[in-house]
Amino acid sequence: MTGGALKRIVALGLAVVAGGCAAPPPRAGIERLDHIVVIYAENRSFDNLYGSFPGADGLANATAAQYTQVDRDGKPLATLPPVWKGKDADPAFPKDLPNKPFRIDAPPVNLPLSTPTRDLIHEFYRNQEQINGGRNDRFVAASDAGALAMGYYDGSSLPLWKWARDYTLADNFFMGAFGGSYLNHLWLICACTPMDRDAPANLHAQVDERGWLKARPTSPASVLNGAPELMGGDVTPDGYSVNTTQPPYQPSRVPPAKGGDPRLADPAQHTLPPQTLKTSATRCRRGTSPGRGTPARGTPPCRTACSRRAWPGRSSPPARTARRIS
Repeated sequence: MTGGALKRIVALGLAVVAGGCAAPPPRAGIERLDHIVVIYAENRSFDNLYGSFPGADGLANATAAQYTQVDRDGKPLATLPPVWKGKDADPAFPKDLPNKPFRIDAPPVNLPLSTPTRDLIHEFYRNQEQINGGRNDRFVAASDAGALAMGYYDGSSLPLWKWARDYTLADNFFMGAFGGSYLNHLWLICACTPMDRDAPANLHAQVDERGWLKARPTSPASVLNGAPELMGGDVTPDGYSVNTTQPPYQPSRVPPAKGGDPRLADPAQHTLPPQTLKTSATRCRRGTSPGRGTPARGTPPCRTACSRRAWPGRSSPPARTARRIS
């Protein structure tokens, strides 16, 4: 083979390699995204941290009819109840705050964001009573924390507040299901509610004709005298797991049995059975809607996560498209 022929073959080979490494054509629209990162900042309402964000649909837009809280009997409270710390009033808070939202980091409370406060109960059935068909007037009446449910902060010192100025703040974005992070994590990945049909009877919630938890005989008649005592449970009467339940595999808050398999939770303690629900990604690839069976009462019917439709997780004004607030 002559030198000229060899050069032509090498040149042709390089051209083929170069052609194979050519950059793919640019992607348009949503196809440009490779990953979506979800920062799950749990156990906060929008108003708790961003209610005073300039231009947001927040606390400044709330009317007295929208924020006035009622007692267990449905009548408006003259003042908010104490912030309960167990059965006693928390001395860090006044006992007779006005019946409206109040700043935790301003007088007369003056607790900065750096000072931890007690957690607020956030459960499937209590959340439905608190929302009360969209009236949003029973957040105090169904809480175990009293007035604290109406507290908020000036969040302008937070790093995420600064991000909200530069990007998009979804001031009408609602959770997928009633209650806490447990069920909403599942709705995030599969738009489904897990089953726990064989849960012990003492884990089943007892509800009345309205779908609210029944009060125990020892429950105070007024939230001014103490937090309500309700017949809650982690499982609905028809066997759906709606409040935090531990997995049967490690990591789990149920430790392994002594001398047992270290990969598993102690089988003598109740855990959530293994689930076979399909994730939203699997359903979207197959072109079908996520979920199966009949959802628990108060849980929205399954919809495809590929859709742009959103089911507001509480009976407030319908969620609108997230908008940039500047």
